[in-house]
Amino acid sequence: MNCPDKIKKELKLKLEELEGKKFEKSLFIDEEILKTISFITGETGYEVALVIDRKGNILDVTVGDKSSASIVVDGGDNRFAGVRVIHTHPSGDSSLSNMDISLLKNKKLDAMCAVAVRDKKPYDCKVAYLTGDKVTIVNCHNADYINKYGLIDKIFESEKLYKEYYSNLNKLPEQRAILVKVALKQKGNIEEDLEELERLAETAGVMVVDKMSQFRVKPDGTYFIGSGKIDNLKDLIQIHDANLIIFDNELTGSKVSNISNALGVKVIDRSMLILDIFAGRARTTEGKLQVELAQLKYSLPRLGAYLESSGRFGGGVGMRGPGETKLELNRRIVESQIQKKTEDLKKLKKQRDLNRKNRQKNDKPIIAIVGYTNSGKSTLLNKLAKSSVYVKDELFATLDTTTRNVWLQDGKEVLMIDTVGFINNLPHEFIEAFSSTLEESIYADLILHVVDISNPNYKSHIAVTNEVLRNLQCKSPVVMVYNKCDKEMAGDENNGVYVSAMTGVGLDNLKQKIIDMLF
Repeated sequence: MNCPDKIKKELKLKLEELEGKKFEKSLFIDEEILKTISFITGETGYEVALVIDRKGNILDVTVGDKSSASIVVDGGDNRFAGVRVIHTHPSGDSSLSNMDISLLKNKKLDAMCAVAVRDKKPYDCKVAYLTGDKVTIVNCHNADYINKYGLIDKIFESEKLYKEYYSNLNKLPEQRAILVKVALKQKGNIEEDLEELERLAETAGVMVVDKMSQFRVKPDGTYFIGSGKIDNLKDLIQIHDANLIIFDNELTGSKVSNISNALGVKVIDRSMLILDIFAGRARTTEGKLQVELAQLKYSLPRLGAYLESSGRFGGGVGMRGPGETKLELNRRIVESQIQKKTEDLKKLKKQRDLNRKNRQKNDKPIIAIVGYTNSGKSTLLNKLAKSSVYVKDELFATLDTTTRNVWLQDGKEVLMIDTVGFINNLPHEFIEAFSSTLEESIYADLILHVVDISNPNYKSHIAVTNEVLRNLQCKSPVVMVYNKCDKEMAGDENNGVYVSAMTGVGLDNLKQKIIDMLF
């Protein structure tokens, strides 16, 4: 029994007597028991909830605050859980809340009943139960007559309908996520960050069902987010039937474990999500190796949390890709795998260096296309080179580096290299693993910095790309290419070329700019 300390001793004794008590199984609720919990609610102002099985046994008694009681029930599979919940409302209103209906559906309860308490007596009540994919609500009016509505028979009938419905049920998407952002010292734009995280989640095939944010001076020592927000997340998980929490912040392994244990669902952070997307995008041997190395490096300090999450919640987002099986190994083997993948990438880097030298011998200038993810780099390369590199309006649509020959005019040809897109807070494991690929920007004769000028956040996207180039110590001259000018533009810049890679507008101006700078 769960009961607040504030309740008087004699009332606690009454509640303790209820737990384990049994009444006639043909009754929905014993009238004396109903009067008892209504009296206790009237005396204390607290909600009282009973969990009752089909034999009339009271399995659990819970006392909550003035608006809720914490109820723990294990749901069934293609059948009902075999228990009903009857709880009082001290407000005097018998309306069933969204939380009540959500608990009924998610836990597949036999029924959910709310009893309005007035003058310490049961006044009226409403009962909800499932019929197929719908919820039926019965208004019992006078609570004294609740047993005259034949509710027990109706529950058995509705369970038959539910079994039939369940056999043809299209299940919910495997991953239903709530996004969480903790803004430390009020830095950054929470709304923009969560919008980008939502696009990342959708790219990974995750359905976003809700978002939550919090300003904090420093992270909570246990959960990173405040303990009060953890309670709010529990409610949201129940309401939305969510099975995944994605933090925009980078979490340590202990934080992942603490949050996951508190919420009972899988927890990943932004970096894990990005690496998961990379795992689905890598096509070449080098790309797969780079992703696997990044996953292994990221998982090493979080190995315990990974193993726990994998064991309790299965695979899915954050556990996919070439590196997924390696996460099941112990730390020593993971370290060994990191060393091996690093050596394999070094061999491929030598081959890449050789290819680069051969390209330089051809006397064709080399141009690297860089920019924020989904800025239109691959579309621009396709238009200029008349090629068919994979293009899609999503984050990190292409991951592997592509090189194409581009004719500008007679006697003037260049080699263009499309590099992987950048993003805010890119995991440093990614930078390390993809260092050989990113080096293409260092050795290029010219860089085309592609910017989605229609994006309201384009200035922060420019800053992110510039920061990555600075970290790479890139000295190559840069041409700013403001793409998607056919759309409504979010800004007006005068230090570059405006183009629409989709329609071809401005590409002649871009070619001339390249000729002026390289020839």
